[in-house]
Formats: sequence, C-alpha cells, structure tokens
Amino acid sequence: MINDSFLVDSKKVAKQASGLGEFMLMKCDSGNLLITGQFVLSVSDDQFFSIRCKLEVPKLETWYLQTKEGLVKSEREPGILEWERRYNEWFNEANSNKMLTNTRIELSGCYLYTDGFTYIAIKQERLDMLQYTENLTLSGRMVVIDGVHVLAPMSDTVWKNNNWLCKLPGMNEDREMEDEK
Repeated sequence: MINDSFLVDSKKVAKQASGLGEFMLMKCDSGNLLITGQFVLSVSDDQFFSIRCKLEVPKLETWYLQTKEGLVKSEREPGILEWERRYNEWFNEANSNKMLTNTRIELSGCYLYTDGFTYIAIKQERLDMLQYTENLTLSGRMVVIDGVHVLAPMSDTVWKNNNWLCKLPGMNEDREMEDEK
C-alpha cells in the first residue's frame, strides 16, 4: 500500500540516510520503503523517486554505503521478504494503549515522549524529516508514527542520567534494570 498521506521531507530523509551509512530502497506489497538501521519510512511514488535521485541509488533492493568516495554497494544480502515481514510486524504489534505523549522537553538533541510509565527519546532530526501528527505508539522497542513510519528510539541513557526528570508513577526501576541485563 503506497503512503500518499504522511509525507516526508525528501532532502532531510536523504541526508539522514546517507549520514547513517547503510541504507536500501525497495518496492514491495507494503509500499515504497527506505530502510536503514535506525528507521523505515514508507513514502509516495514521487517522494521515492526524489529520494532515489538525491541518494543516487542505481539499483533498488540493494544495500548501499555512503562513503567519502561516493555510493558503494554493500556486501549485505537484501533480505527483502524479511524486512517486509519485520516492517509489518511492527505495525501489527503496535499497542494503542502505549500512545506516546510529547513532554515538550528537548534533551541532548532529542524530543522526549512518555507513555505514562517511562520516557522515550527520539532524535529531533529524525522527527524533523517527517510531516507527522502526534500519533506515535510503541511497538516493542520501536516507535510507529502515523501507522506508516518506524523509528528506533535513542538509548535510555539520554534521559536516565538526568536528575531533574521525575520518576513516573508506573515506572518500575527494578524491572527496567532487569530488562537491561
């Protein structure tokens, strides 16, 4: 299904993807996807073409690395079916009871969100590349945005090392420490 509703800023997306190093563009039943280690974006046909041109991707369904010398094909296997399956699982596992609310706190280049039990930090520049609503939900360790984009949150150390953040009523520090082991 092609996402024509929740658009992205193609220039910012290309900058983020090339800055992360390895990325892949693919077309599948789930839509036009840009895949990196930090996010998966579903984009319209026009945006897909624009991003492909900005990244100078010669072939779809191939991993590329951005180097100082230019774009280089990665040795990594595409794993197209696995990535599409993983992408769809994130949406199927998104928990509507775990809606994220913007705390309006900016911290170490991140926006801080909460589900009422814990904080979730998302890089500002990742959210800034999206034209999104405030419809953010947790799906395991990932954040689903508007039901079409998936972002990885930042490490919890971004917010845990700040004494001025209050402990939320539902936070269980013993459980969180066990999860980190």
